[in-house]
Amino acid sequence: MINYRGILIITVLLLFVRVTNAQKDFRSGYIITLDEDTIYGEIDYRGDIQMCKVCKFKTDSNNEKEYLPEELVGYRFTDSKYYISKDIEGEKAFLEYLINGIVNFYYLRDEDGDHYFIDKSGLKIREIPYYKGIKTKDGKQYVYESKKHIGFLNIYMQDAPDFQSRIAQVKKPDHRNLIRLAEDYHKAICEGDKCIIYEKKSPIIKINLEAVAGFINFKEFENIQDNNYLYGGILLHLWMPRTNEKVYLTTGLLYCQYRDFKEGKYNYIKIPLHIGYMAPNTFKFRPFASIGLLSPSYSAGMLIKVNKRINIGLRSIVDFSFKKIVWIPTELYSYSVLASIYIDFL
Repeated sequence: MINYRGILIITVLLLFVRVTNAQKDFRSGYIITLDEDTIYGEIDYRGDIQMCKVCKFKTDSNNEKEYLPEELVGYRFTDSKYYISKDIEGEKAFLEYLINGIVNFYYLRDEDGDHYFIDKSGLKIREIPYYKGIKTKDGKQYVYESKKHIGFLNIYMQDAPDFQSRIAQVKKPDHRNLIRLAEDYHKAICEGDKCIIYEKKSPIIKINLEAVAGFINFKEFENIQDNNYLYGGILLHLWMPRTNEKVYLTTGLLYCQYRDFKEGKYNYIKIPLHIGYMAPNTFKFRPFASIGLLSPSYSAGMLIKVNKRINIGLRSIVDFSFKKIVWIPTELYSYSVLASIYIDFL
């Protein structure tokens, strides 16, 4: 039998995430006009695809305006990402400026994936070639990675003595290895003169803690004396800021003690595993929603930012039982309402 209540909860959570994702996230920064004027204000921080297409900017007057790559030299978030307008195959685009040195590296993400570019005085900007493919040999298929980028980088850095072995270490172009390569090359060619790194400094992994306490209501337990019990525990939120600043994994330990009709006491322990979406810590009010990976479990709520690290809030967790397919709920198992203290380790 289809559980329409479960389907409704899933639908509401999906709509919640969609609405949250549509919220604007203005952060301090500046734009550089075609007349080389620098104007300070706030820039809407979006995903890489969107930020390579358009810059949404507003000044203290709060008048928001959209700029295309043809209309700006570039824009930058304060002490963070820097985008510069470049002509790529006859079309303008905002490229993320990774490092400025004897060679410069840039990054663009579009619907086809990640693209890295290089330029150097006297040489025009070019995309660094890299691709994966499948080869068939003796009736078997093999995944292979191209090596063209190695020869390509050797051309741009041929004036560095004995640098070929260093370039060969770049198996696949990415932010980290290209920036390190440019730094090493810069030091080899120009001692004492430092290059400028524009990449945003974010940790690879960040773990935030949340202490929760409230009550849980059981619906399907047999021989249980009461349906409502005190419930609480610790949740760990695992973030990968370099991949996505709004998506996280949650686990932890939730606990309560319940009684049966014979006055026997039993421990109920739950170790959740959810994937969630939360508004970034630049927001005062931070709505969030998550969905279970191993069972039909759903959570949503709101945090209120107290200071740079501390948030207080409220969350609800709804758990369903299932019969055949893990993500299709059948009967309501329990729901809980929990107050929380969330510690954001920046």
